[in-house]
Amino acid sequence: MTKCNEHMTPDYRKTGYLRVGRNVLKSFFGSNQEQRHLAKVLLCVQTFAYFREGMVCLNEFSYICHAGEWITSYSEIAVLTGLCRKSVKSCLKRLEAGYFLQVKDLVNYKLIILTNYDQPPSGLSDAGLPPVSTQPAVDAPGVDFFSQAMNFYNLNNGQKGVVN
Repeated sequence: MTKCNEHMTPDYRKTGYLRVGRNVLKSFFGSNQEQRHLAKVLLCVQTFAYFREGMVCLNEFSYICHAGEWITSYSEIAVLTGLCRKSVKSCLKRLEAGYFLQVKDLVNYKLIILTNYDQPPSGLSDAGLPPVSTQPAVDAPGVDFFSQAMNFYNLNNGQKGVVN
């Protein structure tokens, strides 16, 4: 798989900031192994998802990849995260069930689409967003990864400031 127009993009356009919830980062560094695996896969997808439209060449096929999408394979994610392919597949299924992303088949590859990638800034309409948890921002015993992370994307999460 090659990126057709990678050489056309100036270096300063290939980098930027990524908005990641603190609860996702806490899960990444936490003691719960299942939560760590989910956070690893989610952070990997968020890191490597395209930030703007671009052309991706898959053998004899060309595909226009939009912002928030990533064409990859379970094997590539496994190498990047240090997990086995089976764990990557199960993590992607759980993240898809939690409305974090969508996974679609493309011949021998997977198209992963991040949910709410181009979410409007705070204060704007949240129409069209999937249902989110209204759990408090503080860590409470028994609160799982999904409810904590989705609380980050909730515009009415009760947290102060722009950064959670």
